[in-house]
Amino acid sequence: MTDLLLGRCLCGNLRFEADPPTTFAGHCHCESCRRAHSAAFVTWTAVHEASFRLTAGEEALRVHASSPGVQRSFCGTCGSPMHYRWTTEPDLVYFPVAALETPIDRPMQMQFSYEEHVPWLEGIEALPCFRAKSRERMQWAG
Repeated sequence: MTDLLLGRCLCGNLRFEADPPTTFAGHCHCESCRRAHSAAFVTWTAVHEASFRLTAGEEALRVHASSPGVQRSFCGTCGSPMHYRWTTEPDLVYFPVAALETPIDRPMQMQFSYEEHVPWLEGIEALPCFRAKSRERMQWAG
């Protein structure tokens, strides 16, 4: 896949693009990611620094040092997490797959910090599934 990866925050103020290939795709269950996104886990991917560009809204970008060596950025308008940088891998820019408007160039490959996963996530595949925000049931595709 050589199509450009396009992403944005919830309000659309911050936008980015990235040239594939991504370096990986996986779910992180660590407490820092869960708290930063208020989610059970965060699905990440990354590209090399030279492949990532903010294309709009740079003035709205806010950065928070969430732990030693980790910088998390977010939209100062809507609060959407945007990207993550880690000093141990300075050539990579990590971003949530959910921020993408275009398909990612690879399937999910792994899970990180699974030992920190939330216990209430167990058995998710057995729960009933509904289409959109309706009561129309659908089959689990997992």
